[in-house]
Amino acid sequence: MLYVFFPKQQVNIPLGFQLVIDGLVIERVNCIKFLGVQIDNSLNGQSHISDLCTSLRQFIGIFYKISTFTTSKVLKLLYFSLVYPKILYGIEIYANTYQTFLHDLMILNNRILRIIQKADRTTHVAELYSSYNTLPIDKLFIQRLLLHAHAIIYKSPSIPPLFYNSVAFNNEIHDHYTRSSSDLHRASHKSVHGTKTISNLCAVHWNSLPLELKTITSPPLFKKAITSLLRTF
Repeated sequence: MLYVFFPKQQVNIPLGFQLVIDGLVIERVNCIKFLGVQIDNSLNGQSHISDLCTSLRQFIGIFYKISTFTTSKVLKLLYFSLVYPKILYGIEIYANTYQTFLHDLMILNNRILRIIQKADRTTHVAELYSSYNTLPIDKLFIQRLLLHAHAIIYKSPSIPPLFYNSVAFNNEIHDHYTRSSSDLHRASHKSVHGTKTISNLCAVHWNSLPLELKTITSPPLFKKAITSLLRTF
């Protein structure tokens, strides 16, 4: 299948444009699933988010029914077995978009948490996430970026070594001392898509961390610390 990416201002594809490989005409599509993630030609994550919402809505009625006779412990286990993995998978890709595109998915996740925690309408959303020691989807996206940056900086064996070359510190780029010498270097970008690259976003969020958090080498302790920090925003 042929997949054509469009810029914000769409361009006209010549009539009759075809991609032919070994005499086989490649079908053109507007969206394709790759490794379980829906990728559309605007690269804004809407297709995957819509697909994810459809997948999660089926749990609304199920959780409503079983919450009347199931313990809180079992309901929490079901959430982290059935719902949370779907949200977490590919979040670095699909959540790298505008907040408005994530709105419906975030509301849906809030509703599921409210049902399985048997919380009334007056319960603040922050309490729903705090009781399960997790984060809203937009903050969960930032958490994953920071964990990725931490793994690269401290050369975690959990990621391929080729990622180590994807980041550099400012003091490795220039010799003069500045207040940001120990920050991750950010390359200049002239487009919105450039600013939304994982390497740039990792640098943005890592550089905004307090120094005491950047020096935590233990991944579990770092995760705990940044999760607590993100809850305060």
